[in-house]
Amino acid sequence: MARKRNSNTKSNVKAQISVRLRQIRLELFGEHGGPELARRLDLPARTWYNYETGVTVPAEVMLNFIDQTGIHPAWLLTGDGEIFRDSTPTRIRSDLAPLQMIHQALELLELESKAREQHGKRLIESLKTDHIDDFIRLPLVEMDEIPGYESTQMAQRDQFLVYSKWVPCPTNSLCLRVNSHAMSTLIPNQSVVVVDLNQTNPLTLNGKVVVGLDQKNQAVIRRLEHSGDHVILRAERSGREFPMITYTLKESQTRIIGEVVAVNSPIDA
Repeated sequence: MARKRNSNTKSNVKAQISVRLRQIRLELFGEHGGPELARRLDLPARTWYNYETGVTVPAEVMLNFIDQTGIHPAWLLTGDGEIFRDSTPTRIRSDLAPLQMIHQALELLELESKAREQHGKRLIESLKTDHIDDFIRLPLVEMDEIPGYESTQMAQRDQFLVYSKWVPCPTNSLCLRVNSHAMSTLIPNQSVVVVDLNQTNPLTLNGKVVVGLDQKNQAVIRRLEHSGDHVILRAERSGREFPMITYTLKESQTRIIGEVVAVNSPIDA
């Protein structure tokens, strides 16, 4: 049992760091600033968004992020203390060679190690109380299970850890493992998406990504378009492999499962 608790603690710590990464990105680069931050870190934009959803961040990327943003490493690791270091003599210079940058970053981390140690025990305790409320576990469902989905059967399922602010209605949401390349630019194959089952009205979902049932009653993920008396579900990769799905407005009311409100991409996407 002790091993399981340690594993849960590590998962929660990783999830909290990802939340702080996103917080800084939003504050410094804005809602749509992920690609710009990724460019400065010499990363694909999708890789950066993976880090925001809990994928482990390599040490060099973390050090470069600290350099680019000027945040306190102790705050990034624990959430305590001042967020930014402002302008100090120890500020890492972005024009240094990579090895020099890493060396100076490690020196800075060492200077602040005592602060991290002081916060360590408090962080573990907080994960058991206050901060743990920032995360919830949702049932994890496979695509081929969606047509027969019933919420009463979900209690014993595998659970997936999700940042609670991504989930508007936790009591009526689930996580769905994607098994298709139809939306691969936005949602890579083998991603896990969060689906809000409350959102099924096509009139309010125009332009949104949804989970629906195709003509063979199989679950698909597509972008919804509402046009007059018809609803169209389109794949990003259109063509014979992923044809357009069309409903009448009336049909769509029983064919839309819910809205995709968050995406957790696989690490190698």
